[in-house]
Amino acid sequence: ALAAGTAKAVLDYVVPYVNERKAFGEPVSHRQAVAFSVADIAIELEGLRLVALRAAARAEQGKPYAREVALARKLAADKGMQIGSAGVQLLGGHGFVKEHPVERWYRDLRAIGVMEGAVLL
Repeated sequence: ALAAGTAKAVLDYVVPYVNERKAFGEPVSHRQAVAFSVADIAIELEGLRLVALRAAARAEQGKPYAREVALARKLAADKGMQIGSAGVQLLGGHGFVKEHPVERWYRDLRAIGVMEGAVLL
């Protein structure tokens, strides 16, 4: 749930940024690669959210839920890092500046991956 919430914050911050940021006289969101990257963030975020909700629903119903929790943890680690990285990339040079919260969210999402053991080298 932590990864899904942080990833949602990344998406909510990135969408207005790419719509307002201009390059070559038009918003960068008009570039196909940027639009696809934002769409990928939204898709992966929804997957994270649904898997976490499924695990919670099974636990609440008293059904076995270990498999769903393991899947949610794995997805949170893998997709969380991807979403954080994509958010930083979409902001370009601003993605690594502390004035933008995306760099902090990227570190938080990456920490979830480190805790899970999915470190990228």
